[in-house]
Amino acid sequence: MSGVVWVTPSMNRQFLLALVPLVCSATLLRAADSNLKHENFDHDPGWEEIGNRVVLEHPRTTVQDFGFSPTTSFAGGKPGEIGGKITRTSRLAYYGAKIPTHTLNEPFSASGAFTFTETMASAGVFIGFFNDTQNDTARPMNSLGMDFDCEKSGARLAVRMINAKNESCGHFVTHFIPGKFRPTPLVKGKRYEWTLKYDPQANNGGGQFTYALSGYDREKDPIDSPITVDLPPGFKQTGATFNRFGMMNMRKAGGTLAVYMDDLAVDAQKWDFSSDPQWDGVGNRTTFTETEGRGAQDFGYTRTNFAGGQNGEIGGIVWRSPFASYADRIGPVTLKQPLIAKGKVVFTGADPDSDACIGWFRSGAQEGEKRAARDFIGVSIGGPTRVGHYFRPMVNAAGRRALAKQGPVLHPDSKPHNWSCTYDPAANGGLGAVTVTLDAETVTLNLTEKLDTGSVQFDRFGLFSPGVGGSKVKIYFDDLEYTAK
Repeated sequence: MSGVVWVTPSMNRQFLLALVPLVCSATLLRAADSNLKHENFDHDPGWEEIGNRVVLEHPRTTVQDFGFSPTTSFAGGKPGEIGGKITRTSRLAYYGAKIPTHTLNEPFSASGAFTFTETMASAGVFIGFFNDTQNDTARPMNSLGMDFDCEKSGARLAVRMINAKNESCGHFVTHFIPGKFRPTPLVKGKRYEWTLKYDPQANNGGGQFTYALSGYDREKDPIDSPITVDLPPGFKQTGATFNRFGMMNMRKAGGTLAVYMDDLAVDAQKWDFSSDPQWDGVGNRTTFTETEGRGAQDFGYTRTNFAGGQNGEIGGIVWRSPFASYADRIGPVTLKQPLIAKGKVVFTGADPDSDACIGWFRSGAQEGEKRAARDFIGVSIGGPTRVGHYFRPMVNAAGRRALAKQGPVLHPDSKPHNWSCTYDPAANGGLGAVTVTLDAETVTLNLTEKLDTGSVQFDRFGLFSPGVGGSKVKIYFDDLEYTAK
């Protein structure tokens, strides 16, 4: 297994000074500097494009039609409830009550009832606490509530909290084994009642939320209730703020569902929806043409300036599949020489199960070869949902991979960050090491003898998608310097 050294700003200065010569020698810098190429993207650089601009052949018409419903009573009781048809799409849509701002340092709760009247594959909705200011993520940041995912047969449910840095914790209420057992026991036409509570003092002061569901067959339905979730260490300190309670679409192209909610209580406030509650609505009554479909890659040169400075940068929407790239023709360069890349990066949107890569790679994968396993050295941007997206070193060489287990986390905060990636073939006893830095955090990946570093070469430098399933990120790079020969 490859060795990893991770350095954070809080570590001892003497330790940092001792590490620097091991991972970034003066010899490496002098040798690589002479081969650096600089791109500030003040004009189109004319890089090679492979599958990076996909235009939907049949754009769909998307309809959002949910909010106060004065004449229906699907969720029970007298006429008057909230809900309607909600479509999963990248464009934000919600209908929510304005509530006093809640944080993770205070208790809060909610309860109510819901009923589905229509479900279809790939439909999804969030119901719970959220913030009206949202980043471009598939699931709402600063949220605590119910995540529903649907099939034609019904819905499945997880309860989740996502904090201000897009880190997630939670648990499935309906049973779930990825790829094996994904039942949808929440059926159409049935009323389900629920409660959700957050306690900041539970879990030894680390915070905890509990969820309970009723209305299902406890003998037959594959459902766990009640559910208790302890916040992971540090999660409460990272924090989250909620100023709305209501329903929101999941922001990834998908299907349409119809759901209704009644008899709602949030803390001491109660609604029976016998009259219009005058909630806040954004994009909840609209029709538009969808242009951001699943797998529709849309990245490359752009005249935007998300990463700062003058107009001009590279980036955009990068789906994990299908494979696509936007890259400069270089070299070739090899792992027998030092390599350096650095610049600015900004992360504006991040879905779960999404990745992108930037660095040196080999073009022209052979017929039948998995493009995700092509020769590569550079930065992998991805990670588990509970963390978000690590910014960490990765090497693919002759069919073998080395990837740091962890590293600095790149949050979808729309702020420019400085980054660098250096490879020193002489480090680590001559086996080589890759060091990646994001602002003040650094991680080093020590290579092993299992990697055949002597036989690979790279003739491209740029941004590409791994090419294996998953969702999308929105990411931009500017002021790049990189070894090109």
